[in-house]
Amino acid sequence: MTDAGFARLRAYENALYHCATCNYCVSATWSERGIDGVCATLRGHTPAASHSGKGYLATARALLEGEALDLPTVAERAYACTTCGNCEAVCPIGMPPTTVLKALRAELADRKLAPGGAVAIRDAVLRQQNPWAAPAVQGTDWSLGLDPHPRPNLWLLPGCAAAHRHPAEARAAAQLLGVIGYDVAWSTEPTCCGAPLSALGFVDAAAGQHAALAAGTPSLARAVLGGECLAELRAAGQPATAVLELLHAALHDGRLEAAARGDSPPPAVVAVLDGCHVSKPHHGLADLDAPRLLREVLAKLGVQVSQAPAAPRYAVCCGAAGGMAQLHPASAARMAAAHLAGIDEYGAAALISASPLCAGHLSDHAGGQFPVYGICEFIAAHFAVAGPDL
Repeated sequence: MTDAGFARLRAYENALYHCATCNYCVSATWSERGIDGVCATLRGHTPAASHSGKGYLATARALLEGEALDLPTVAERAYACTTCGNCEAVCPIGMPPTTVLKALRAELADRKLAPGGAVAIRDAVLRQQNPWAAPAVQGTDWSLGLDPHPRPNLWLLPGCAAAHRHPAEARAAAQLLGVIGYDVAWSTEPTCCGAPLSALGFVDAAAGQHAALAAGTPSLARAVLGGECLAELRAAGQPATAVLELLHAALHDGRLEAAARGDSPPPAVVAVLDGCHVSKPHHGLADLDAPRLLREVLAKLGVQVSQAPAAPRYAVCCGAAGGMAQLHPASAARMAAAHLAGIDEYGAAALISASPLCAGHLSDHAGGQFPVYGICEFIAAHFAVAGPDL
């Protein structure tokens, strides 16, 4: 008999009874597939299995069966996850622990049991249109000195992460899209897409952001920088294309030509961090295949990538997403440090991410030891570019 009071969890009831408790989502290692551990939370926050994918499935099952769990304790565990989806990527029988975890967060948020830090993020998004509570007007600082096209055919949505945390990436994206030949414009009053709210379980508030964004965006082709934004918009049924996809197409069909700059030559070898939103299956962007696109862009530029091609699917999260960086900053810092410590092993002189969220997070913790770039920023910094003659 299950508790009828957890309707969001009940949608996944069948899956909850198929977990084989094999511990893949806790401690899997599989060198042939590039798997060396799975969960950033277990590595960087706590080793307790109750914080793992297996633990979240077991918690949801217990709640549906009417077990009297202490819900504030459940909330503490549920909000210590990056929602990266690596547990789903490695599960040999296709269990959806991250999806269940998001439903569990929504159940807790419905009951006003989300931690105070999560509520503060929600309020920041609703009031200031970004999860860091930065003044909303700063969301367009990246575009100072750039003029949006008066008759655009492409609308750029940089996302909160690029606009507030990695503005050089947003600026470079707008400039490169213009070089390719697009007539680009953007909002002077940015609206958060709702991804931070969805990740934290504030489903109704996220839906409000979807509607506000749709109402404030012209009926044009939309180019999106952040993987979390792209996944959020597609899940909400709104059309969107990744800037990375447009760059890849333009470099390969000749609409964008790039030559290494003599005054700022690119490093010969770089490391990459794709970001979980564009590399883990459960985020809904598998058809984009962003890890392949990023590597092919870098190959076209003559830059070697140090990691094996299979690395992104099973890479451990950098700690930027799911509210981790705001709710558990010390743990998120340890997650970032674990990634940064491996750069020397790769023999790379720089780190490039397809995710402004990841790039911003890792930049915060790199200590200036080596540069961390978004892909558009990297091209702008090290290549002279030219587009079609119009």
